[in-house]
Amino acid sequence: MHIQRVIPFLLFGLFITTQVQASHWWQEPPADNEQYLYGLGQGNTLAEAQQQALADISGKLSTSISASLDRVTQDTGIAYNDSVRRQIRSELKDIELSQFQLVKNRTEKTQTIALVQLDRTKLASLWSNQISEATNKLSSLLQTKTITDYQQWAELKKSLAFAEQSRNLSIRLFALNGTQPGPDFHYAIEQLLKKHPMKVALKGSIPQLNRALLQQFKQSGFVSCSSNCNLTISYQDSTTHDLMFGEYLSSLKVIYEVYERQSLIATSEKSVQVTSVSSHSSADEGSVSALVKDLQNRGLFEVVGLEL
Repeated sequence: MHIQRVIPFLLFGLFITTQVQASHWWQEPPADNEQYLYGLGQGNTLAEAQQQALADISGKLSTSISASLDRVTQDTGIAYNDSVRRQIRSELKDIELSQFQLVKNRTEKTQTIALVQLDRTKLASLWSNQISEATNKLSSLLQTKTITDYQQWAELKKSLAFAEQSRNLSIRLFALNGTQPGPDFHYAIEQLLKKHPMKVALKGSIPQLNRALLQQFKQSGFVSCSSNCNLTISYQDSTTHDLMFGEYLSSLKVIYEVYERQSLIATSEKSVQVTSVSSHSSADEGSVSALVKDLQNRGLFEVVGLEL
């Protein structure tokens, strides 16, 4: 009888111990170390809980990134403004952290809890390879110390986004395992473009369109020029009038041409039609406004036919 009483007691004790151990990882998750980062998440499904666990890891990396940016600024003298800092941290939310595994999970009523383990070494290796590939591509672009033509300028301009991604990835790697970032190619390309801007002349007869084009110059990295220019953007415009259902119709056609020195490198045209109940003059104003709006919506390069 005594043994029969003890066995149920031991089984009950074992059951209680098991329950405590099962919840222990959630109440006190493993501490991060040099090999792994851990994240906890909770959601309506396992997939949702796992995603929240990865967001937990992203939050830890985000905190480390802030400190890493300060370190990089001290070492290189390159200051990163608040906009860049927010961008690098926010990108963690948009990337899928690879090299992780679901360690434990459990479901209580309608909620699922997940513990995710991220392998620092494997993720660092993946990011390092991506940075190395970017370094090889970007370093070849920066072998030149000057910009001689539009094609070279455009190639550098297009590479800014790629260089920015590489820079941000280097900062994330630094936050992950302390690997010192290499050269900031994004900063180097920006400085080269500032030192050797694309100087562009504008020729056209519509004041409102000219003002809009000059504004686009500034946004695109062009500098307005009157002599010894790299490019010349010119346009010819023609307007025809008609009546349509008792309203005044203005049809405006513009032909853009882009010259590099004396060579035509791009051309395009745009036509707009606007009606007015008052006069052809009013319709003309509306057609010019429509042309400017099209420029603002599509951007300089697409409107004039330049590739970028």
